[in-house]
Amino acid sequence: MPVVTTSHPLAETARRICESRGGKWSGTKGMACCPAHNDRTPSLGVSLGRKAILFHCFAGCDQQNVLAALARDGFEAPALFSGSATADHCEPTRIRKPSAAALRIWREAQALRASPAKAYLESRGILAASPALRFHPRTPLGPKGRSRFLPAMIAAVSLDEGPIAIHRTFLSGNAKAGFDKPKRALGALGAAAVRLFAPASGKLGLAEGIESAMSAYALTGIPVWATLGNERFGIVSVPESVTELHLFVDHDAGGELAASRGLAAYARDGRTIQVRKPYAPDTDWNDELTAWLHRKAAQ
Repeated sequence: MPVVTTSHPLAETARRICESRGGKWSGTKGMACCPAHNDRTPSLGVSLGRKAILFHCFAGCDQQNVLAALARDGFEAPALFSGSATADHCEPTRIRKPSAAALRIWREAQALRASPAKAYLESRGILAASPALRFHPRTPLGPKGRSRFLPAMIAAVSLDEGPIAIHRTFLSGNAKAGFDKPKRALGALGAAAVRLFAPASGKLGLAEGIESAMSAYALTGIPVWATLGNERFGIVSVPESVTELHLFVDHDAGGELAASRGLAAYARDGRTIQVRKPYAPDTDWNDELTAWLHRKAAQ
């Protein structure tokens, strides 16, 4: 499991939160006065999770109230988890022109069967196939003239009209490539998502990443789309025909952000919305699937 070091930007943000709230920060954890209630003695535990700053108020304030109070203090939710909002956060409803380069790679890509991409998913406990996922053995990476050509799992990022962009997971064998940022989008995402499975009987789920979405589907049977970012919950368009929406969020501050945005953006008369998160703190839905498979194997 990746370790968040104290030189990470999250550590600096956590330190500033603690010090601005009359507390102390040391290494990967600290205490601060909770902004969600009248706190004279530090009662807010602050720690570094795998992908986010984690908070626990020992006086009993819930996470959503803590995050809202921190936002009023200038610590907006996107700064509390790894990954920042992208340009696609702006003008989400504008019609996006499909990326010609992305569509060319998508057309060249092949079905997952017996490919390194299929092996990568299977190594994460994911056995289901989705028509939104393909494999390309020589995916270009880098500027023209200096491109490298690497194997990658290719995901179509689509609107109702079809793909407008792609998401690439660069691979080394059956694992993610070892270089910085092996997962990258190509093209403007807008309100599109990786539409892994079509809604069924009015049901649809949203998850942050492809692996989490596929894992949530494996565990629940609910069709799930990948938003490609916690900050993109509320930006991705959901069909009006969906009457039961499941937000499969991570169990961390990034998941709290995703849930709050999704609840606000997708509320409709006649639609129920359920926020669902893995059991263990600081985990995602692929962690949940892996843990379930281990328990099943031990029986």
